[in-house]
Amino acid sequence: MANNAIMGRLWNLWTGFVALWVTDIEKQHPEIAYQNSIASMTEKYAKLKQASGRFIARRLEIEDRLQSARAELEKVATQLNAALATNQDDLALVLIQKKNILEANIAELTADADSAQKDAESAKSSLISVQNEIKKLKAEKE
Repeated sequence: MANNAIMGRLWNLWTGFVALWVTDIEKQHPEIAYQNSIASMTEKYAKLKQASGRFIARRLEIEDRLQSARAELEKVATQLNAALATNQDDLALVLIQKKNILEANIAELTADADSAQKDAESAKSSLISVQNEIKKLKAEKE
C-alpha cells in the first residue's frame, strides 16, 4: 500500500515537471497554443457538423411522415363524407376511428417536428459560434 502511495506521488511529481516544461515552451512559442486550440475547435466543429446532419435528417423524416399522415387524413375525411352521404354507418364508424387515430398521430408528429426544428436551429447556432471562434483564434494567432 505504501508502495502505491510513493508511486502516485512520483507520478504527480513527474506530471508536474512535464506541465511546467510545456508551459515554458508555450510561453516561448504562443503560436503552438493557438494552433492546438484551433485544431481542437476544428475537431469540435466537425463533430457538431455531423450531429447537425443527423438533426436535419431527423427533421426531414418527421416532416415526411407528417405530410403522409395529413394526406391520409384528407383521404379518410373524403371517404367518411361519402360514407355518411350514402348511409353506410358501419363504414363511417370505422372511418371515424381511423380519423381519430390519424389526428392523434398528427398531433404527436407536429410536436416532434417542432422539437426537431428547435434541435436543428440550436445545432446551427452552435456551428456558427464554433466557426466564429475558429476565425477569432486564427486572427489572434496572426
